[in-house]
Amino acid sequence: MTDDFKTPSQIADEARQTGQNAANAAGQLANEAKASAASTVQAMHPAMGDAKATGRDALNTAKALAGDAKAIAGDAWNTARGYAKNAGGVAGEKLGDFKAKASDFQETAARRIADEPLKAVAIGAAAGALLAALVMRRGRDRRDY
Repeated sequence: MTDDFKTPSQIADEARQTGQNAANAAGQLANEAKASAASTVQAMHPAMGDAKATGRDALNTAKALAGDAKAIAGDAWNTARGYAKNAGGVAGEKLGDFKAKASDFQETAARRIADEPLKAVAIGAAAGALLAALVMRRGRDRRDY
């Protein structure tokens, strides 16, 4: 049987060769990894640009919506203030109309009382009696319960 014995120098040469092969393989893998990373970065650039653009669009849309909401709130406030002023004006007009009618009624009543004082006293007495009867009846109805 022939034994293949290697000398120490042969073993050292094989180890150097194996180390060189491993170093070459590692270098090749490192170059491939660099190339892969570079292509990944290149591929991601458009996506990052798209993401930035989408973010800017979202921010601009949010700003526009906030501006629209502010404008709508301002319009609502102005409309409400206008309605309030208008309501105050209408109420003032109605109060003025009521005061004018009350003044006219007062003048008419004073003139009629001056023209027919006995009739005015009789009407006043009848109205007082009717009011007293209503108050007494109401007081009696409450006690029944």
